[in-house]
Amino acid sequence: MKKKYIYILSQRYSGSTLLSFLLGTHPDISTIGERRKFYNKSLRPKANENQDCSCGQKFVNCEFWTAIKESVMRRIAQRELATNTTEFHFFNNKYINHFVTKIYQFSLLNNFPKAIQPFSKKMKRLLAFNQVLTEEILSLEGKNTFLDSSKIIDHALYLSQIKDFDFYIIWLSRDPRAQVFSALKYNDWTVEKAAKKWSAEMEKNARILDKVSINYTHLSYEKLCQNPEVEMRHILKFCGLEASTFSIDFRHQTRHIMGNDKMRLGKDAKIEERKEWQEKLSKTDIAIIEKMTVDYQKYRSMKNSVIETF
Repeated sequence: MKKKYIYILSQRYSGSTLLSFLLGTHPDISTIGERRKFYNKSLRPKANENQDCSCGQKFVNCEFWTAIKESVMRRIAQRELATNTTEFHFFNNKYINHFVTKIYQFSLLNNFPKAIQPFSKKMKRLLAFNQVLTEEILSLEGKNTFLDSSKIIDHALYLSQIKDFDFYIIWLSRDPRAQVFSALKYNDWTVEKAAKKWSAEMEKNARILDKVSINYTHLSYEKLCQNPEVEMRHILKFCGLEASTFSIDFRHQTRHIMGNDKMRLGKDAKIEERKEWQEKLSKTDIAIIEKMTVDYQKYRSMKNSVIETF
């Protein structure tokens, strides 16, 4: 029986960590949050020695991460770690890597035969590392479904090539007005720039998903917060998992998730939608965002809970 691989596709500040914690309560699901950060946070501990795992320990002191690192290294040759394997870096030079990635993606999306896909041997090795990492995490926890909240569509495209996994994508989106507000808090951007980036990412996600054959479903952050039990059942059913065995009260369960480690420290099981944008964005800013994202009105907050499956 194949293992399942669930990938959360989203933009930053869309609620992917919340969804990871919620899905992580399911008895069949194992997750480390953003798999793509494993190389930097686990294999390069000196660069992250002061960062916390969601279990409350530093990554360098966490027994879970130590066990995973040791089990992965027993199966992977040291030479395979010359580049960032979980970020799918072909080369260490970021400019060369960006250029090579574009070439490889073009060949993949346009169905070039494997024999003539450029850099396909390197990608095969990168995929092998990520498969080993996934298998070792599932083995350690005795689970059969891996949840990855790495967000980026490029990684979903690559990982879907691993034939030993049944691959599912949860496309998590958030109201662009709320998304832009969150982006402005953490970046020195204009409203126009943040809205443009939101639209560009949505367009790229849709374009790639339309070209490849991957099971995916939409979920809005607002609906998840308003009706978590309903939305969770929809998601689990979509992924072919038992839809009744999960808990909304995730905060008192020990998890080893890379992401917002403070999320587990909430006082109760209540899930609250973040709505600061409604008070802190000006009417002018909201009007700009709505105009620039008019093609994506269906992704704005709606009361009804409807999940589209493709």
